[in-house]
Parts: sequence; C-alpha cells; structure tokens
Amino acid sequence: MNPRTILPLPLAICVAVFVSATEKGVSNYEQALRIRPRSGVALIITGAAARIPQEAALIQALDERGLLKDLVFISGDSSGALNAVAYNAIRSGRMSWKRYREILSGLRNEDIFVQTGKKIPVDTSPLRALLTRVIEGEMGYTRIGDLSIPTAITITKVSAVGLSTTAYRMCSEKINAESDSSLSLVDILMASTAYPIVFPAARIRNATTIPNTDYVDGGAGEDCVPFKALLEFERSRGQAVDRIYIISRKNDQVSEISEELRALGVNDRGVFDKLGISIDSIASRRLARNLRAYAKQSPESAARTFVWKPDFQGSFLLFDFNNLEVQYAATEAWAAKNAPISLERYLSLTTTSRSSPRLQRHGQPQTLGGP
Repeated sequence: MNPRTILPLPLAICVAVFVSATEKGVSNYEQALRIRPRSGVALIITGAAARIPQEAALIQALDERGLLKDLVFISGDSSGALNAVAYNAIRSGRMSWKRYREILSGLRNEDIFVQTGKKIPVDTSPLRALLTRVIEGEMGYTRIGDLSIPTAITITKVSAVGLSTTAYRMCSEKINAESDSSLSLVDILMASTAYPIVFPAARIRNATTIPNTDYVDGGAGEDCVPFKALLEFERSRGQAVDRIYIISRKNDQVSEISEELRALGVNDRGVFDKLGISIDSIASRRLARNLRAYAKQSPESAARTFVWKPDFQGSFLLFDFNNLEVQYAATEAWAAKNAPISLERYLSLTTTSRSSPRLQRHGQPQTLGGP
C-alpha cells in the first residue's frame, strides 16, 4: 500500500465522524461538531408585538451583566427581529441603550399603523417610514448583510389556502439556501413583523433565493422560537455554541381578543371574550411546544440553554404601542431581582400533560450577577 494514500490519523477520525453523522441523519449533526470545542454565545428572541420593550430590557440586562460578551449569533422574528437589529447597532457603537429606549418610549400607535374604515388589516406604512428613518438613517443599515453580528430573521410564506406555512430564515451570512446579504433589511423586517390578519403581508424586493410572493410574521409558523436558524448557523460554522439565551415576553392569562380588536378600531361586540379565547394562552402553549421540539432535536444545545421571560403584575395589549416605557421600566425592575433559568427547569414549570425531554446539565442557572 502506498503510504501517501493513507490519511493522517486525526483527519481520518474527522472524516469517519462526519460520515457517521451524515448516515444517521441531519438531526445528529452535533456528533460531527464535537470535533471542535463549543465556543461563543447565541441569543434567540421571540416575537412580542407591542411588548417589544420587555425583551429589549431583558437583553440590556444580559448585556450589562456581561453575559453576551462572547455573542456569535442572533436569531429573531417579528419584534424579536427588531430587537436583534437594535442590539447589532448597540454592540457596534452605532446606537446606545439610552437612545434605543428613547425611541421605544416615544412611540405611539400612529407611529406603527393607521386604522381606516374600522377594518383590518391596518395600514402599516407608518412602521415602514419609522424603520427607514431609524434603521437606515440612524443605524446606517441598508442591507441585511450590513449587520456586524451573524443575524437570522425569520419570515413566513403562507399557502394560498392558508393551510400550510414555510419558514425562511434570512441571515446576514450564508447559512442556508435562502440567505442573501444584499436584500433590504427594512423589507425583511416589514415581512417578519406582519402579524397575520392584523398587519398586511409584505414583499421583499429583488429576492431571488425565495419565492416572489408576500410574507408574514416569522413566528406565524414553525419558528415561534427561531432556534432552527441557530442549528443552521452551527452547521455552516462547523462549530456549536457553548451557551444559548432565549428571550421572550410575558404572557397575560386573560381573554383579550375583543379588547385587541377594539384598540384597532374593530368592535366584535365582545364575541371573542365571551368565548374565552386568549391570544396569550395560545402563544404560551406554542412557546412550550417549540421549546420541547428544540430540546428533542438538539438535546446537547438545549442543555446549555437558558430562558428569560418576565413575570410581573400588569397587562399589556399586543397592539397597543402607547405604553412602552411603562413596560420597559417594569421589566427592568423585574430583571434586577431575577435571572435566566435553565430550559429544563422552564419546561418543568409549564403546565402541560407532555413530559419534557431529560437534559444533561452544563452549568447551573445564573445568579443575579451572572454565571
């Protein structure tokens, strides 16, 4: 046998592990990634609509505690995508936390949408003008590729009959087939924040990697918790991250659809409230379901994941943007006395008949000062 045809032992081991993981399926990609030690922190931000300052306050607390100093990736959808972009600007020195809070605190409903004719969807042209002014004007971001931290924003394609959805994870780097760094960041954000029925769908100009159609809220389908973008990033990077933080907004366990509609100028005469239907209850169950899917699909990463979701007195409508400073201050006060908890503990606290996957611990939940 020619010695030159024999692979060096370390390379042979790497190839063998990679081939084995491939044969067992994509779900076992972590087996191949174990060759390189885990490194860095990832931040996953769910949608929050008008509860966006709750997530912003939590991210600020993580940042000020030094828990995001090794941040290598962010994913977000809907208002979580807006916070993801804002944190890019803050980390790069293009904007301060003080300025971002001022922007959020100064918002009113008319800065986001115009309601005409007492019908939905509302007109979100004010939101596009706001994003253009702040993101392009103040932050200096035009294309999604301008973001300094690898950042994925989920958008959702809804079928013509509305029976199926497809998530596209548009990233500032090429982590998947659909990512295109040249696309308009404002266009992508308008699509990701297009809450179905309430806000109109949006189209992304000059897109060639995804269908030329309208898109809605990134959390409307399978990406309620946009963790799959992280898995794609890790595959692309060839290295898994060491710690993951999932940020979400509080849930108000009340029936409020009729009140939400009234805030949008639509009077359903209390029909939805009488039926006891709650957007928050539905969202809470979807969040737990998505987190369990994450724990099942990527147990080693899930064992390194911490969840931070505020829980304080007060109810805030999803489409009322007139009280954002109140939410920011309340969340800030709550965060000062609380810390992220492990994903395993969070799942154990959710009220569901399904048991959560058992996770191997990698470190303990943080104290108030950090790990």
